[in-house]
Amino acid sequence: MLRRIPVIAACAAMLAFSALPASAVTSQVHGFTIPGVYGVRAWGTYAGAATRVRVTVCVEDTARGVYGAAAVGLAFDSRYRRHDNVSSVTVGYHRTQCRASLTRYTSHIVVEALSGYKNGKVRQRGKLKRIY
Repeated sequence: MLRRIPVIAACAAMLAFSALPASAVTSQVHGFTIPGVYGVRAWGTYAGAATRVRVTVCVEDTARGVYGAAAVGLAFDSRYRRHDNVSSVTVGYHRTQCRASLTRYTSHIVVEALSGYKNGKVRQRGKLKRIY
């Protein structure tokens, strides 16, 4: 009878941990800011999940004179030969937009923000920022 108690406890623990969603196994979420340009506020997060990274990029248009705002995050392999991107675009004053992507390229993340005119041309580009 005493041997059964540890076995039952081990089985219950195994069942409980196997019932957790995949998101519960992810590592800590890290936040970052993206160097802004006039009228644009941009930020994001990343979190490692086993052999993948979930990258989220958000952008807000903060000036009436700016027609549109965009932010992009690029995740690269170790040699910068392959990449995935996640981009977020918003049009209109005080509008915010966020986008997320799960990528297998986990070696480097680079982000950038930009603003645009109504005709679709880029008004101003921000500095590239290497997150890691």
